[in-house]
Amino acid sequence: MVTRNMCARAIAFAHVFLVFHCSGSYAKKIRGAEEAFYSGDIDTAVQRITPLAQDSNAKDRLLYYMEAGVVYHAKGDFKTSNEIFGRADEMAEEIKTSISSSVAGFLLSDRESAFQGENFERILIKYYIALNQVLLGDIAAAKRTLRKLEVDLKDMKYEDAAYKQVLAARYLDALISEELKQYNDARVQYKNLEMFGVDGAWLARERYALAARARDAGDMAKYAAHKFSVLDTGVRTPAGKEAGELVVLVQTGKAAVKASRGNLMSDREFALALRVAIDVAILSQGKGLSTAGVIAMMGTAENPIPKFDVRDHSGVPPLSVMAAELTGAALLTDFDLMAQKNFNDNYSSYINKNVASIATKIVVAAVAADQLARQIRKNNDGVVGALGGLAVGLGAGGAVAATVKPDLRSWHMLPSGFAALRVWLPPGKYSLTVPDATSGYVVYGNYLQPFEIQAGKKSFVSLRAFKRGL
Repeated sequence: MVTRNMCARAIAFAHVFLVFHCSGSYAKKIRGAEEAFYSGDIDTAVQRITPLAQDSNAKDRLLYYMEAGVVYHAKGDFKTSNEIFGRADEMAEEIKTSISSSVAGFLLSDRESAFQGENFERILIKYYIALNQVLLGDIAAAKRTLRKLEVDLKDMKYEDAAYKQVLAARYLDALISEELKQYNDARVQYKNLEMFGVDGAWLARERYALAARARDAGDMAKYAAHKFSVLDTGVRTPAGKEAGELVVLVQTGKAAVKASRGNLMSDREFALALRVAIDVAILSQGKGLSTAGVIAMMGTAENPIPKFDVRDHSGVPPLSVMAAELTGAALLTDFDLMAQKNFNDNYSSYINKNVASIATKIVVAAVAADQLARQIRKNNDGVVGALGGLAVGLGAGGAVAATVKPDLRSWHMLPSGFAALRVWLPPGKYSLTVPDATSGYVVYGNYLQPFEIQAGKKSFVSLRAFKRGL
């Protein structure tokens, strides 16, 4: 009876961690919706992402809502997209960033904690809300959202790296402020864009446009060399009327996604720090164990700090109005750069902050395995003892692998970049021409219906463009 109990405990020890190791990943769960989205089948993407978001558990719900918000936005259902992003924004505010320090928590993978997202990802949630409001024609609501967003950007401005600024949001705020005749707000945002390093020639052209709109003679003279001209479509602006503006906001490519860095001990910096931390953890948690023995049982444990792999960093596709090519697009937010730089610049810091916890988790697993193995050897010999020892070894290795496996959850439907361009057109109705299905591009957006240009007004078109397929 004792023998059976010992073997059962040993097998259970292995089983717990093998379940963790073999459980379905986020990437696998979302793959069907992702394949449909990136193949150009937006209706199927909606059908597949909706139940995933509705039925998601608490730890992944925020991320599924972020994915669903992008998919509905790309479909052109801006109202539903905003309902989803509104809930995502609430969840992002509610999620606590503290990590449990309980001993029980040491035996759980970090993948089991709630997805929190980076601060710039939470900014993008609000950006999409404001963009949807613009496309629904409610620029006053968009301005209110952008004011809230500005509070977060201002905090980041003084507390975080400049590259994390979501400049696409600042530019949208400038455009909306112009439209609402809140010219000082627009000036502030253009000053911020200058501070954070956007292209100087592009910005000077934008500043001339603001000056012309605000009747600011001083700035019109200052930026006169960058005066805009009406796009030559063969249509003339009626006498006595102003031209209107077409603003095209383009979400480009496919965002980089998290991937494993590979074997933990193959990273020299991490391996050295971990050896030292294991020595310390053994002194307090695992007397009688050896550093070499603990490291040996790590096997193929992965580096718990992921990296970002680039997928599709393509730019703005060819666009035209009445055969006149639209040029001068500016890439304002490069998500791939932000995500990669955030992890790479902070890699050493992540190691220093987490190595002690990782070492303790490893030693706790080793102690549990060692104690169980001792009991089995004490009460059994021969084949039973060997089988029990094998099960314990599997359990210990599974414990380590599950404990330090990286969290690879990331925003798969997000674009890699956020670009913008604006052109001036005579009043009238126009159509925007985008690459067709034979070009290799997929283009979603509100370009299918003709847009109207009114004198002195802005008309907004939002596009999502990327190379077809995953």
